[in-house]
Amino acid sequence: MPPAQELADHPANAGLRQHFEPTHLKPGLPRIATPDQVVRPYDSLGTHPDLVARLWDELPSQLPVDCRAVYCGVPALRHPQTGIVFGFAGGTHTYALRLPLTQFAAALAAGAKRIAQYPVRQPSFDLDTIGPEWVFGSWLKGEKEWCLAAYEHAATP
Repeated sequence: MPPAQELADHPANAGLRQHFEPTHLKPGLPRIATPDQVVRPYDSLGTHPDLVARLWDELPSQLPVDCRAVYCGVPALRHPQTGIVFGFAGGTHTYALRLPLTQFAAALAAGAKRIAQYPVRQPSFDLDTIGPEWVFGSWLKGEKEWCLAAYEHAATP
C-alpha cells in the first residue's frame, strides 16, 4: 500500500484539496493526518464538534474499518486502501458525502442539497466546486447506509 501522503494526492481528491488546502491546512499539519495527530480534533479544526461527531462517530457506524482522517485541515472520512476521501465536515453548518449514482439520487430525493446557503457575510458553498458526486448531509434518514455506499464506492479508484 502506498504511504498516506501519496494517497492524499489521489486525483479523486483534487477538488477537495483545491478548496480546503489554501484556507484550512494549518502550518505543520500534513495534508493527511489521523485524528490522534491533532490536539483536540473535535474542537480545534474550525468545525463544530457536533458535525465532527456526526461524521466520525455516527455515520461510519456500519463501516468495517476506521476511516477517520484530517484532510487538508478538515475532518474527513478516507478509504484506507485508495486514499479517496468520501466524507468531510466543515464550519458550523456542513458535512458532505461522495456518493455513487444510486445513493446520490436517493439522497437528493430525500432532501439532500448540493448548495449550502450560509448566514449573511458568508458566500454559499456549491459542491460543484469540489466534484459532481457530493451531497450535503442533514441528519437525513439513510445517511448511515449512504456512508457505507460511499466507502464501498471509494474502494474502486
